[in-house]
Amino acid sequence: MKILVTGATGFIGKNLIKYLSSTYQIIALVQDSSDISMIRQYCTPYRYSKKLEDLIDFIKNERFDGVVHLATYYQPSHSIEDLDKMLHANILFGTYLLEALNHCPPKFFINTMTFSQFANSSSYSPAGLYDATKQAFCDIIRFYSTKLSTIFCNLLLYNTYGSNDTRPKIFNLWSKIAKTQESFEMSLGEQKIDISHIDDVIEGFSTLINLCSQNKINNLSTFTLENKRYSLRELAEIFAQITKSTLPIIWGAKPYRDNEIMNPISSKNSGLQKLPNWKPKVSLHKGIKDVFAK
Repeated sequence: MKILVTGATGFIGKNLIKYLSSTYQIIALVQDSSDISMIRQYCTPYRYSKKLEDLIDFIKNERFDGVVHLATYYQPSHSIEDLDKMLHANILFGTYLLEALNHCPPKFFINTMTFSQFANSSSYSPAGLYDATKQAFCDIIRFYSTKLSTIFCNLLLYNTYGSNDTRPKIFNLWSKIAKTQESFEMSLGEQKIDISHIDDVIEGFSTLINLCSQNKINNLSTFTLENKRYSLRELAEIFAQITKSTLPIIWGAKPYRDNEIMNPISSKNSGLQKLPNWKPKVSLHKGIKDVFAK
């Protein structure tokens, strides 16, 4: 089976391609400026020229069985300088891809969503412009689902962590201040955090690919990879205990952000479904120990 992966050079993309390469033929759709050194041995990269005509020819020639769409430009709070990059990566590029796929539809298309599209914990309410662009693309998918024979579905992700993650995520920040002992201002820390090890997230994508290939997915379904939740303060205590470190956090020094998500959306209080045949295997204790307590 031949699968096209976008966003292949991101943290999730690199791990996904490495995992899937032993089972499927993987083509990575990447930007001209992308560093492909970490994925080259696991896939065939194709440089995206930003020309729709070239993308159509590429899709016609390759005839993909499935697409996993990870490409995104993330900024929790945007600036004017972010607008073009965000709109192109999160809306225009995906629309170009769907238009190209209209000429040779794959069997399935897996889109990636984020929990912060649902700031009120139960229905669409964007926490930021990033989330609004993600939702806009979901609406565009709904239009193309009426034109293509493809089965479309969404996989909704929460927070992730793992080895070789260079993103400024919370565990990486805590790992840094544990070494430097620089004071770190945070909110009161009462918000619930849903976080999974990258291996479990990749297993989720693999599970959904299998379900799609076996025609076991209804069109436009949205599935979650929800895990056990902890308050931010609880997470900090667990992290410090496992890594045997002291975290110089000043709790309550910062206010909660606008649209702070206090309890992430769940299949229990929404129309979403927890992904069938999937459950996290890497415990929080083991994950933190393996990645940060070396």
